[in-house]
Amino acid sequence: MRIGSFISSNLTPDGSLAQWSDGEIFRAIRNSVGANGNWLMIMSYTSANMLSDDDVKAVIAYLRTLPRSGGRTPEPPDRFNLLGLAMPGADLLPAGKPISTGTITSPPPGATAEYSAYLVSYLDCRSCHGRELTGGVPGQMTPLGPDPGVMKGWSLYNFISTMRTGTDPNGYALSRQMPWRSIGHRNNDELAAMYAYVTSVFPGK
Repeated sequence: MRIGSFISSNLTPDGSLAQWSDGEIFRAIRNSVGANGNWLMIMSYTSANMLSDDDVKAVIAYLRTLPRSGGRTPEPPDRFNLLGLAMPGADLLPAGKPISTGTITSPPPGATAEYSAYLVSYLDCRSCHGRELTGGVPGQMTPLGPDPGVMKGWSLYNFISTMRTGTDPNGYALSRQMPWRSIGHRNNDELAAMYAYVTSVFPGK
């Protein structure tokens, strides 16, 4: 069922972001509102709004260093057809996240429960694996992620290897929809923190 077209924007200086202020980019990440005031629908379904203020600023600084590449993307990048326009009003699509004006800080980096909870909060683990990481629910918009019980028996080495190679200890390839490549770029301490957090919610533990 098609509800429109949704195109990821070019974030290099060849895209419209070059004309956005740092504050406008910050608002887009935190509250899914574009520089022109449009709702960034797909952005609102991610957990990027959970990034700390300092991490959002670091993302903006990184975007400013990108070389020119590609071309301008259509504006607005999210375009609903008639069905798509009707679905939000009929509560057939999730509502956007509430506007946040507060300050978000992150715990000090390290293999701690606090920092691992922060990592999991913005990496969109819960969008596929459920709010409590107990597995996805049929009918959700995102792919169905399994409960963490599939990792029972995995060592920390197994977890890090799986996130870096896309193949689990039994030789099975992870789903192409699982963002293991981006997660695998985390350093060992961050992956150790994620491993400790995810395994702490094993069913029956």
